[in-house]
Amino acid sequence: MHEKIDKQMDNLVKKVILKASLETPSFDFTAQIMTQLAAKKQSESTIYKPLISRTVWIAIFVGFVVLIAYSFFGMQQESQNWILDFGVLTYSSIFDQLPEITVSKTVSYALVSLSIMVLIQVSVLKDYLDKRFEN
Repeated sequence: MHEKIDKQMDNLVKKVILKASLETPSFDFTAQIMTQLAAKKQSESTIYKPLISRTVWIAIFVGFVVLIAYSFFGMQQESQNWILDFGVLTYSSIFDQLPEITVSKTVSYALVSLSIMVLIQVSVLKDYLDKRFEN
């Protein structure tokens, strides 16, 4: 019984397919679609806006330049260490109990060179990603 119903369905489908005509798009279908896509505005959610603005990058760069300049020209003697002074924050009793933090010259040079390398990597990656998102 199921075979008879299946054969009838097959015959019906064949008749419908044979009677249906093949639809073809118009001659300039692709050109019309492309003009519609070109005319469509770019939505606000896909506009690239950097997370860190140009002025902040400039401020970070100036801060690193000042840090590097101080590390090379600010130290007069070979045995002098960097000492962080918390004397500005004398209104709080918490800072009275903190010891002075001294950093050796080797560590300070390592931090300066690490910061320079990070700045170079950030700028290279930023350029790479800018070029990637332009296309």
